[in-house]
Amino acid sequence: MTSKPAVILNVNDDVASRYVTSRVLGLAGFRVVEAGTGREALALVDEHTDLVILDVRLPDISGLEVCRRMKAAPRTHNVLVLHLSAQAVGPGDRAMGLEHGADGYLVAPVDPEELVAQVHALLRLRKAEREVRALSQEVEHQRRLLEMAISNAAEPIILYDGTGRVVFANQALYAARGAHSVHGPGKTLDGMLAEDPSLESYTRLVREALRTGQVQRGSIVVTSSNQGLRHYDFVISPSVGPGGEVVAVMSSSRDVTEERSAEEFREQFIGMLGHDLRNPLNALSMSAQQLQRRGGLDERQAMLTSRILTSADRMDRMIRQLLDFARARLGGGIPVVRVPGDIFDVVRRTLDELRASHPGRVLLLEVKGDGRGEWDTDRLEQALGNLVANALKYSPADGPVQVQVDADEQAAVVRVHNGGPPIPTEELPHVFSAWRRGKRARSEAGTAGGLGLGLYITSQIVRGHGGDVQVSSSAEGGTTFTVRLPR
Repeated sequence: MTSKPAVILNVNDDVASRYVTSRVLGLAGFRVVEAGTGREALALVDEHTDLVILDVRLPDISGLEVCRRMKAAPRTHNVLVLHLSAQAVGPGDRAMGLEHGADGYLVAPVDPEELVAQVHALLRLRKAEREVRALSQEVEHQRRLLEMAISNAAEPIILYDGTGRVVFANQALYAARGAHSVHGPGKTLDGMLAEDPSLESYTRLVREALRTGQVQRGSIVVTSSNQGLRHYDFVISPSVGPGGEVVAVMSSSRDVTEERSAEEFREQFIGMLGHDLRNPLNALSMSAQQLQRRGGLDERQAMLTSRILTSADRMDRMIRQLLDFARARLGGGIPVVRVPGDIFDVVRRTLDELRASHPGRVLLLEVKGDGRGEWDTDRLEQALGNLVANALKYSPADGPVQVQVDADEQAAVVRVHNGGPPIPTEELPHVFSAWRRGKRARSEAGTAGGLGLGLYITSQIVRGHGGDVQVSSSAEGGTTFTVRLPR
């Protein structure tokens, strides 16, 4: 299906000049509409007009005023305007034209090739602006979806800023507490505690999350207006900024009074939310990729498009992790489908992909034995990719990451080693737990934080193969993750 030609409104009171310009543009494949006066131009221009080639000296209304009115009108403010004048040719004239909103200024007579090239350049700008605007609208739509999901969530959710002041509390919280609610926007932790001393253990953990940047979990008994005492399990999740500081905290609660599994409902919500976000996110990524491939973007547009792609990729990884996590928790583990394959090929493909995304990093591979067997190769690539990406993240930029694979008749053993700072001793027992992000992650300035699910998902995939994964870490020996996969 061919695209429609761009619509250009050619405004000039000189019939001969207007004819020549229209003829050049018509031969270049554009659809040209003509006007001889400013009033006629304002009557003809609409939201379907792509570009107006506008003479500055018109018999009724100055071309500068016509441009100003077009840019001020809601229907036509995005229409591009190119001034083309044989009389107003001085630097001051050009400056005034651009100040009145014109997107370009040419002095007549102009070489036909230059005119067509200038028109093409402006139309590329218009197209890029439209596509970036559409992408921005899609991002805003997704933000509203997330806001609606939080606002309409069945369980209480509270958002705090980096000082511990309440930013937002959803309707479920007010419904649960009724007249006893003390979580109004603007309230401080001290203020809430003064009004409701039963929140002491809860506010203490919120402060701990703000201080340490670590996820906190706990239980609390609170009073509801019409249901008496209610038991809640809660999770306090801090968001860490690029400098390692906590910039926000989200607290989500679950009513477990009726012996219902709060964990199950939470994971169902996460799984459904992640699933519903995949289609708009995929559309966003594809649109941004197409925009990049087409080119013609200025520096700022290219930066914005690149930022959209980076954020979309990160969101996609987070959604995939959320879906895997929900599947593991609700379905008793991540299912694996074994097919004949070679574990050595799995590792090689994983390293090739990470070399492409981490240019300049050294990834060393050593294999021994026979890697053939029955594996879920896709899942193993995911698991090993998590381990190697983790090693790259926490090792010096000039330090290698070493991967060894030993395969014998009983099992294949994969070791991923890096020489970065050791994992703190107190964190080692919790490395493979969900929602865990260690202190090393918080110290990585400028590194976008994840959900803390990668190593948990890796352990579930390995467990699905009947294997196990372990970690050892010290300042002298570095950090080594060891995966054992029985045949």
